[in-house]
Amino acid sequence: MKNRRSAWLVVLLGGTMLIGGLAASPSVAGKKGRSITSSRRLTVLSEGRAPAAHLGSSTAEALPDADLLEDIQRLRCRSEGNPRLAVDISCNTKRLGQDFNPDNEISVAVDPEDPDHLVAGSNDYFYRFRGVDRLVYVPTGFFTSFDGGHHWIDGQIPFNSGNNAGDPSPAFDVKHDVVLMAEIEFTSDAARTETRNGNVAVSRSTDGGRHFKTPVIVMRGRGPDSAEDQVFFDKEYLTVDNHPDSPYYGRAYLMGARFLGGPVYQESPIYFSYSDDGGRTWSSPREISGRHPSCTYQEFGGGTDCDEDQFGIPEVAADGTLYVHYINYQNEAEFEVPFDFDGQVMVRRSDNGGESFTRPVPVAQLEDGFSDMPFSVIGRQTVWGHQLRWTSAGTITTDPTDPEDVTVVFADRGSANPNATEECLAELPAAPDYDPCNAGPGSDTDVYMVRSTDGGESWSGRRSIGGSSSHQWFPWADRGPDGELAVAWDEDNGSGPADTFNHVLWVQGEGKETLYPDAREDRSRSEQIDISATHWAGQYVPEEDWPVICGPEDYRDPPVSDAEGKDCNVFHGDYTGLAVGSDGSINVVWTGLNRFVVTPQLDPYTGKLHDGYAQDAMFSRR
Repeated sequence: MKNRRSAWLVVLLGGTMLIGGLAASPSVAGKKGRSITSSRRLTVLSEGRAPAAHLGSSTAEALPDADLLEDIQRLRCRSEGNPRLAVDISCNTKRLGQDFNPDNEISVAVDPEDPDHLVAGSNDYFYRFRGVDRLVYVPTGFFTSFDGGHHWIDGQIPFNSGNNAGDPSPAFDVKHDVVLMAEIEFTSDAARTETRNGNVAVSRSTDGGRHFKTPVIVMRGRGPDSAEDQVFFDKEYLTVDNHPDSPYYGRAYLMGARFLGGPVYQESPIYFSYSDDGGRTWSSPREISGRHPSCTYQEFGGGTDCDEDQFGIPEVAADGTLYVHYINYQNEAEFEVPFDFDGQVMVRRSDNGGESFTRPVPVAQLEDGFSDMPFSVIGRQTVWGHQLRWTSAGTITTDPTDPEDVTVVFADRGSANPNATEECLAELPAAPDYDPCNAGPGSDTDVYMVRSTDGGESWSGRRSIGGSSSHQWFPWADRGPDGELAVAWDEDNGSGPADTFNHVLWVQGEGKETLYPDAREDRSRSEQIDISATHWAGQYVPEEDWPVICGPEDYRDPPVSDAEGKDCNVFHGDYTGLAVGSDGSINVVWTGLNRFVVTPQLDPYTGKLHDGYAQDAMFSRR
């Protein structure tokens, strides 16, 4: 019975989603394709084919030559703007197509000694088109500012041994005077049909983030997707103990999920490593997921190992205490229907610099199972009214004035889907609504927090933050020097199904503020997620399978008179970012879709070049 999921779903196991000959985000959607939020949790691949006009010969092309790769890695440009409004920190040069190529999964860090010194990261795409969407490379992009976000340097982290990267996680190391950037890095074939050697690597900058060195591989994967013993590391996160009074001052902590098994998923425990020399060398990675009585579902074997996880995030308190956050998917008692795979947020604590950890503590039970959300055309859970790839994951943060005061934020639907039945999980998500459990109508994903004031031993119940009847997703949080909590997230403009969203900032004691783009730059006031320049739904399914619960009403894309659903974005990342400086300044980053562009891609439905709103790396400061 444990493998029943394989019988009722087509599991996406490949590192690249290739639908109708189109590669969909292989660098970032790639191994999220093996993640708990996708293949492990039964995420499916809709096998619809795009129109024949899409199916060019690009899948037979060779990978770009070494000169082009060098050009990509050497590319540097600059951007500027008013951070009191919002700055597009991706410079949008026409060189190498960066005027339309996406940036997503934006993260940010602030220098503890200089609150105006900022480093951010992104999945930085380099597309090429020959009648069909053709992804060449996705390095990790970096953005560096020395004046509080008014001016930025935009560049790329060099590759070590792969040709794709992403999942950026920047951090400052004050003791060793370096900036670190953690990332995943892997290799794929020219057609993006298979990935291999999924590593976690860390790059160092010794000049404040102007240039980064070739990354050091810390967690080493092995083998292609077809290998039964494949190891692929995913969704790493990095932090540094920058507290001078801590006994572990200067220690960098790194976490990632180790996915075992190519064709057949076996496990994905959280692995952990640390560095005491500014990221030059690292301890041998080891598993830290632990055991708990709630971890009863076991894909293989028995016992209560909590080894089917994702989204490991480390957080260091002011006294050097280390907390680790991850989401586990094995608490069968919380599955509303069998094989639902709702997640639970787990937290462990280390009082000795990561040498040992306390027992895992479940801090929140999530309503994010397969019956709880509708799906997109590429078989990923999504928000009702959109096609964007969705996850409930948030983050963990501590109060700098009290090392035992810990907060976790996340976003889910709050209560179980009342329409869920065991029978609905026997159906594949199908066109045109892709919602076999009727999860969309009536759903409302909100941002929640739980809090511990005794060092993670006990936790409060969930509490809504900035309550709204609109869908909210991708929260990120940090605390200011006085302990004030700040949280930012994406939020729909109106109740679902909505067509646009904005990024919002909530500050404890002050309330919620919408972060608008600078209209003087000819940008939309809202993020146009359903009219996307890239990652648009019509690439992946034919016209008869376009999603019906997505896209502006009466949307036209001449000569297509009824184009609702055609251009809905299926991937704009899995998270946003926020970091508070030592002066209390709040630095917020997110993926915006507010700049209209025309791409070089031929749209076979219109016979013209495809247009829509680009995915830009946005920054705002309060």
